[in-house]
Amino acid sequence: MLTFALAKGGVSLAIAEINESTPALIVSDHQEVADGQWGHAMQELAHKYPKYIKGNPALLVVLGPSLYQSVQLDRPKLPAAEISQALKYSLRDLVSLAPADIIADYYDSPVQLSGQDKINAIVADKTMLQGVLKAAQELSENICGIVAEEQAVSRLFTQLQEPSVVVYQHDIEPALLQVYQQGELQVNRLVRALEQISALSADEISLGGGSPLSIEVQRSADYFERQLRQRPIKQVVLAVGSKHRAALQQQVADDLGFEVQWAEYPLWAQELATADFADFPVLGGVMLARELLYPAKEQAA
Repeated sequence: MLTFALAKGGVSLAIAEINESTPALIVSDHQEVADGQWGHAMQELAHKYPKYIKGNPALLVVLGPSLYQSVQLDRPKLPAAEISQALKYSLRDLVSLAPADIIADYYDSPVQLSGQDKINAIVADKTMLQGVLKAAQELSENICGIVAEEQAVSRLFTQLQEPSVVVYQHDIEPALLQVYQQGELQVNRLVRALEQISALSADEISLGGGSPLSIEVQRSADYFERQLRQRPIKQVVLAVGSKHRAALQQQVADDLGFEVQWAEYPLWAQELATADFADFPVLGGVMLARELLYPAKEQAA
């Protein structure tokens, strides 16, 4: 199984053996990208490991937040099979792309208020996706899908049973502020204003540089508790590529009064992990691919 995770400045590759049990991670690699040459980087990374691209392996691509837009909207009153195609017109006033330039898909919002029927739309640029898909198809005819980072990362937090806010941010990508309950993603917010949070120095954090993060965590908690009328948030889980973890953790805890802890890597990924969470999208993609390849196993679990 090949999983690629694309971000503004690079492409990550995970090669794993996938079956109905725990994945076996074989390769975890990364290559920087200039001028949006994601397809070229995918090809170069994959051809470093030629024996694993023989025989049309399953392949999945994860798009980073800088490469898509995520919008919640009312479900169009159309048959399910027609919604994805119709979204480009429903979203024309909600995204920065023209309808002719949009490729869109959606997933259902897990928490609905009485009388609501919301979906989460994922929107990407058609030209960018065509180049990525061409590179993927040259590597394998067995394409599992192209998914958003918010979907992939969620597969790494299924252990969160109590209401929790997860903050995920790496490199110079927008942050994901996600709320989980009973192992399920409940709320997703993409916050572009936090794309520098991983780069804060110790001095900047000590001077309150982490306060914008605390504000956004509180906004997610308030939305979950007050707007969606759910149980109070119990903890905050950080998965941020900061070199000053203790200082950032302490500031969020002091600002909000929540228990704050750092995310942990799954056991199957720990040996090859980058340890800075930059590989969470590609690892989450491995888990998502497993669900797609073995749906009956997931449903029975």
